[in-house]
Amino acid sequence: MLLTDIAIAGVEEDHFGFTPHAEVLCEAIRTTEHLPLTIGIFGPWGMGKSSFMNICRDLLVRRGVPAISFNPWKYDQKDEIWHALIQTVLTEISVRLAERRASGEERQKARLAQAASTAKRLSQAAAWLLARRAAGPLTAGVLTPEDVDRVQTALTEPDVGTYLHINRFEEDFKEVVRGYTDGGRLVLFVDDLDRCSQDAAITVLDSLKLFLGEASCVFVLAMDQQVIAEAAARKLRSDSPDPVRGRQYLEKLIHFPYRLPVVPFEKLYGHLRDKVSAPELSDSRELWEMIQVAFGSNPRRVRRFINGLNLTALTLARHHPPSRERLLHAGSLLVLQMKHPDFFATLETDPGVWARFDEAEFKKVELMGGDALVERANPGVRRFLSAVASRREAFTFPPPPTPNEIRVLTEILAITGGVSPETEAPS
Repeated sequence: MLLTDIAIAGVEEDHFGFTPHAEVLCEAIRTTEHLPLTIGIFGPWGMGKSSFMNICRDLLVRRGVPAISFNPWKYDQKDEIWHALIQTVLTEISVRLAERRASGEERQKARLAQAASTAKRLSQAAAWLLARRAAGPLTAGVLTPEDVDRVQTALTEPDVGTYLHINRFEEDFKEVVRGYTDGGRLVLFVDDLDRCSQDAAITVLDSLKLFLGEASCVFVLAMDQQVIAEAAARKLRSDSPDPVRGRQYLEKLIHFPYRLPVVPFEKLYGHLRDKVSAPELSDSRELWEMIQVAFGSNPRRVRRFINGLNLTALTLARHHPPSRERLLHAGSLLVLQMKHPDFFATLETDPGVWARFDEAEFKKVELMGGDALVERANPGVRRFLSAVASRREAFTFPPPPTPNEIRVLTEILAITGGVSPETEAPS
């Protein structure tokens, strides 16, 4: 069994206990008086930011609050991203306005028609702004009459030229949102900023402020705070990025930082324990102790570990049903492959190093010579191996595998591990 990494779609799929936290945040979004408001959902890679935002969106829609989602990671170029952001919002609004006009009362139709007309004009203006890339950066705020003359013929609306100033775009977008929400608020969820290139991520943030920053909107942005702060620092000073300035940039943009609640490991265990396909490890306390030490409560990393372990177990079973001890050895090696790839490579050439680390742990002595160098070059390895060793008596965890067993398992894991090392950038 291989697990997918698709985010939770809504409340019914919440296995991790996010919903009570999301309900509190959504109530604040629904009742806040001062708009626009920007909320940052901060959390490391793989901890469930997308799932949490989907639950929030589900809760808001159920309460009648209009909500739109945008994923900038699908777009590579900076110009494509800000254009796609605006067009996504305007297209969604236009579709829903048309639905409401078709089913609404006569007295509402004129107001909705006006909002739809303005949304259409804004959409064309956004296409026009994209077409004039050669005119210079949009952040200058002013377009030249020559730009209007060159591109206007490609458009059907005669008054696109009214957007000589970006602030006119802002004002009209504000009116569209007011008509669409009946004077309420629109919530825009922006996900996966930390998966974008640094330039693209900052372009999204600047576009929200530049084009949409006057409307009655709540912008909810999911990101790894450190990744985006580093991107901002490089934008502000590419020759010598200043981390402090990067954090200050985010502080000015994000009105309320919300720290993603950590998934309790018990909930992660309860949801994923039956996804381990090897019957020898069914409900294995040793395995889940090892997973908790290695990955904590990171759902994405635990899923990837289970995928690698399941595929390894299937490979071993083709030759002979693997013992519980062999599968636990394979699991330990898979952890090392994922979290400590350099040490895993050392094991491939010097498989006896695991036993020497283990002996040093039981004798409570320092490693010597080359092993000490290996320990210094691989911080965290001894902690993991020590944690495994300390559970041996209580949970009957097996002793280190023989050098020959390590050679066999590392050859298999080189194929079945299937996981990018944890030290690599998230992708």
